[in-house]
Amino acid sequence: MLAQTISLFRYLMLGIMSRRLLLLMAILSLVAVLCASFIGELAIINGEAIVVAFVADFLRYSSALLALLMIATGVAEDYQSRQFERLLTMPLARWQYIAAQTLAIACLCLLLVVPALILIALYGDAGLGFYWAASLWLELFLISLLGLLAILSLEKIPQAVFFSLAVYLLAKLSGLIVLMLDESVRLSEGSATSRVVEFIFSAVLYVIPGSNTFARNDVFFENVDLLAALSSQLFSVTLYALFLLAVCLIDFYRKEFNL
Repeated sequence: MLAQTISLFRYLMLGIMSRRLLLLMAILSLVAVLCASFIGELAIINGEAIVVAFVADFLRYSSALLALLMIATGVAEDYQSRQFERLLTMPLARWQYIAAQTLAIACLCLLLVVPALILIALYGDAGLGFYWAASLWLELFLISLLGLLAILSLEKIPQAVFFSLAVYLLAKLSGLIVLMLDESVRLSEGSATSRVVEFIFSAVLYVIPGSNTFARNDVFFENVDLLAALSSQLFSVTLYALFLLAVCLIDFYRKEFNL
């Protein structure tokens, strides 16, 4: 079974690896460098930290979008070309497809963090570069698994990408949303409507990753225990990744294909 999974993984990687992907990564890196140079000239204080933070965030969001598009496009093409039907006629279990996709996602995310590692190490220092690369890999891996679940369930690229980005941004802004809800309840003197809205959003935020799950920008402006921050993120991402993989398996096994 392991050999079959590895073979399927290699097949999926052939669909991911392309000159187009490398060209897009090179363009994004070039844009990050050019914008960083412009921002560095405008910065009055903490210029170096601001430049590094900008490069890190630019590569973070562009890589997240690129990963989602690559994964959604690949799975959608499998649907359109009836690849699933052909795969299921072979001696392959459905969990092997999910396992191969997970390996492909891990490799894709590893490739996407290379520009961040290089640029942050050049603009900042090697320690920050390695921290951000590892932290960004965990972040991209998590959102990519969410994208895999979305495209398996929705089967449409726009809907899957929109849903994944919506959940991602909601998780990123969870801290701000909590503060806004608390202030709304305070200003409304604890009205029933405000409390109902707070309860609904609190329930939603409870089941999605918190903002502390992702790579932290404050490492560029103050001394932070990088190992502790990375360990906390690794623990959180592991839990959510296992949950997403379990849901992916359940959703994939319930699907019916015309063999």
